[in-house]
Amino acid sequence: MRVRSTLTVVVATALLVALGVGPAQADGARTLTGPSTGDPDVFLTFVGCTDLFGTSSAPASRLNLGPYAAPLGRRSLGLMPTGAGTASGPFVRFGSLAGVDSSLSVASTTGSQGVSHIMSITPSSPPGTAWAGRAALTAPPGSWTEVSSAALTYDWSLVDLSTLAPVSPAGSATPAAFAAEHGDGAGFVVTGFGCDGRPFNLDAVRGCGSTFDFEGIALSTTVSVDRQQAAPGEKVSVSGRVTDGGGRVTGDPLVLESRAPGGVWSPVGPAVLPDRSGVAQVDVPVPDTTEFRWHRPESQYADEGWSDAVTVTVDQPAPAPTPAESTPAAAKK
Repeated sequence: MRVRSTLTVVVATALLVALGVGPAQADGARTLTGPSTGDPDVFLTFVGCTDLFGTSSAPASRLNLGPYAAPLGRRSLGLMPTGAGTASGPFVRFGSLAGVDSSLSVASTTGSQGVSHIMSITPSSPPGTAWAGRAALTAPPGSWTEVSSAALTYDWSLVDLSTLAPVSPAGSATPAAFAAEHGDGAGFVVTGFGCDGRPFNLDAVRGCGSTFDFEGIALSTTVSVDRQQAAPGEKVSVSGRVTDGGGRVTGDPLVLESRAPGGVWSPVGPAVLPDRSGVAQVDVPVPDTTEFRWHRPESQYADEGWSDAVTVTVDQPAPAPTPAESTPAAAKK
């Protein structure tokens, strides 16, 4: 997860530098296989729940099937806080407070408390200050909840950027209503959950014209045999290995499948766990010419898949001659 040790860095880089220029606009959905978006205008971060600039800690992350029916695709990004008091979720830059377009979908089987922080500089904010808004959030258990920053009512205050301390309260309003009263401007919004320390899942993160869909990683499965020619009934060692896109061995369990050439595939025993080097291996007798392949069952972070097939050829001995065939022609007379 992209992290910031303190939100002062965010203010310096995202607010003071970037507020004068609107974020780049992208179109369409992007599929992610982890917490990194690769987008400088929309990325996952973590902030303090009570105070945007307060102490916070990075959560752990993993991909999940669901939970429930994911808003996009079949998976979502699970986030596991290391403790209460931190909100984790997307940071989104915007060029117009009145037209902020940040949203996300959140789910938690136990429910989750969250917060949305927003900051903007408008024509009515004195030099060296910015408007800061905060909205408390709740995601109930049992389903996905969509949260849109445009629809939230924030409690606003004027903040001194040199000290990050509030100067004066400014009432409660949605971003558009606040912009109508105080003028429009650029800024950023961070919306996250996990303030109560409970795990939760995110999906369908939207901002700056892009939608981010969290899905499984791509895996490759290979198969090899210690010999491709065998005598009838001789055992052959079949090995399999699973790697990710970077060539790293993942250690996924595998199920060996076999068939007569052109026949129907069927499993050969239960799932096989790999050894410490990430290789799964089975010694199997081969009575006849047989094709083998490995099946990688579906997991939380990857779809199921299969290796290519490898053929072990068995040369059957010639049948023994019948008594009639073994009798000399003269004896037949």
